[in-house]
Amino acid sequence: MKKTCYTLIVLAAFFFKSCKEPYRPLIESLPDSFLVVEGVLNPGPKPAVIRLTRTFKLDQDATVKTEDNAQLMVEGKDNTISSFLSTGNGNYVSGNLNLIANHEYRLRIKTVDGKEYLSDYVKAKITPHIDSIGWDKNNVGVQIYINTKDLSNVTRYYRWDYEETWEIHSHLPTFYIYENGVIRQRLFPQEDVSICWKQNISSNILLGNSIRLLDDIIYKGPVRLISQAEDRLSVRYSILVRQYALEQGAYDFFELLKKNTENIGSLFSPQPSELRGNIHCISNPAEYVIGYVTASTIEEKRTFISAAEVFPWWFNMICPSVDVPGNRDSINYAVNVLGLVPAYYIIPIYVFSTPECVDCTKRGGSTIRPVFW
Repeated sequence: MKKTCYTLIVLAAFFFKSCKEPYRPLIESLPDSFLVVEGVLNPGPKPAVIRLTRTFKLDQDATVKTEDNAQLMVEGKDNTISSFLSTGNGNYVSGNLNLIANHEYRLRIKTVDGKEYLSDYVKAKITPHIDSIGWDKNNVGVQIYINTKDLSNVTRYYRWDYEETWEIHSHLPTFYIYENGVIRQRLFPQEDVSICWKQNISSNILLGNSIRLLDDIIYKGPVRLISQAEDRLSVRYSILVRQYALEQGAYDFFELLKKNTENIGSLFSPQPSELRGNIHCISNPAEYVIGYVTASTIEEKRTFISAAEVFPWWFNMICPSVDVPGNRDSINYAVNVLGLVPAYYIIPIYVFSTPECVDCTKRGGSTIRPVFW
């Protein structure tokens, strides 16, 4: 009886396996790409920057397609018009737009293929000043946060982004370089690769609101979590945070965009939703356009954190020190077979290590010191 049941189970499993066929759902044919509009109309003295790109299909190479040589204009309800200058790579820069707070403006785009796009009117907002950028150290790492408030209680909706810069040092000093089959001494300071700076810009959507509070205050709004496994705080770190005031419609758009791009992937994650911004193709109203044009001044603040302030910081690199005799065969073997580079010389041997341990540029750093450092 047991043998018969086992046979039936095996046959059933074989039946279901043999009947499986790949499911290819019918998908409506879509255009090759949609226009993506990113940027803020800045009423302040600094120029505004708009970036135009195109989406790509999942079966295409994941390369950013820029929309170049378009004509961009800002139109006010007061009949004012300002234009943008194309700087290449999908970027368009304006002069001082001279926008007036609480007046309404819209963006008009004309692309080289003759299509025309127009945003809804948006109200120019004045962004409150950033009170402070602070941080707390915990078991995970360092949590950077922002504090801000609007005494007039009219902003309520906020967005942030940031640029971060940090200093890194080579684990081993290097006084030599392997070049054209021989080792020679490095020329200082032009060939010094012991100190570098790395840079990064935010990729997540950072939002905050105070709609449930009596006062328009953001306290310890999370900006950046740096884990102990990162080298950002091994020497010195700096973050420049920018703050934007939003209307509720813009906040809702970015919140949905955040859910669609960052908070999916698990069973309990929100399901992707259709994303509609405030810019439309007036040449073809059925065409889908991605983006939300906002208008606000931009407030920014920078802070620094040193390794001494977060001591102990547990980032560590495993860097071998390999003794290599000074003869040509040993040196060539170390370089061409083991992939090592020379660091320093102790008679009668050279000490070699991995490129990342000796040369900080191999870790993505630049030897050019930032002007604000």
